[in-house]
Amino acid sequence: MLNNKKFAMGFICIGIVAIVAAVFVSAFNPKTYSTDVPAELDEAVALSIFAREHVSPSDVTIDGKTYRYAAVGGSKSFFGSECMGESHMVLGFSKNDSHVEVYALCGYSGYGFVNGILVDNTGASCVPTLIQFDVKDGRYIFKDAQEAKDGGQFVPSVRNMFPAALAKKAIDAPTDSELTDSMLRQCEAYAEAYLKVIGREAKISSFADEDFKLLSDFGVSSEVENALYELHPEYGLYVGNFENIEDGVRYVYSQEWKAGDEEGSGTVVYTKTDYKTGKAVQKFTYKVKGSEFEEVKPKSKTKSNKKK
Repeated sequence: MLNNKKFAMGFICIGIVAIVAAVFVSAFNPKTYSTDVPAELDEAVALSIFAREHVSPSDVTIDGKTYRYAAVGGSKSFFGSECMGESHMVLGFSKNDSHVEVYALCGYSGYGFVNGILVDNTGASCVPTLIQFDVKDGRYIFKDAQEAKDGGQFVPSVRNMFPAALAKKAIDAPTDSELTDSMLRQCEAYAEAYLKVIGREAKISSFADEDFKLLSDFGVSSEVENALYELHPEYGLYVGNFENIEDGVRYVYSQEWKAGDEEGSGTVVYTKTDYKTGKAVQKFTYKVKGSEFEEVKPKSKTKSNKKK
């Protein structure tokens, strides 16, 4: 009887060890994956990035060469974008007959015209992302995407989503300048295509690389700067101009500073102009002195009573 009990206890212990070992292996054994990415899957990843931003890219052929661009319309603010680019690098993927998990670095950039420059004014780069696709009739159907978390949760979230070998690459990616530059070039290719589509030449740059000035950079008090922005937020914060497309018409929103004789004094002029005709459709002028400002009303035109 005692031997039977010992046998039973031994069997139970072996079972517990096996279960613990299985859990350990399950937790630490990396997922099996492939790095031989089919072109169709790579294309599906690109389209999924646009889909998540609710944008549909288009292909156009110019002078025998096909370009892909993504127009997004624009927004009435300095940070408004009128075209978008995506970037991605597929590190690997796992699949079965009906489902695919893709382990990728993803990014996007929104571009708008500022001071005549097509500026990357919003976006993200090299974000570790787990993308889910269903497979139906040989097609990849986007299902869901999960991005790495920010801050202290970044590393644990990547390790939770990616196989161990790929997780390290993904964790190091945001600090790899060569990689981030390569992904930026991917986005800029879309911006270059957009310029060709609209028939315009312009420098392509990023917001961080340009030296945009606030009114306060010219000595205007923060009180006046904030008050004017509250009155005309549609003109943005920065001195200069940006463009916006409204109902198919391109407008230029300009904020101009004309310095006066004293420090912090001068004139701020806001003008909305039709890009094509050059006609001003809206204009506001303010005289600034110290912490005070007042609007300068345009002089009304009066008809002359003199007879010719």
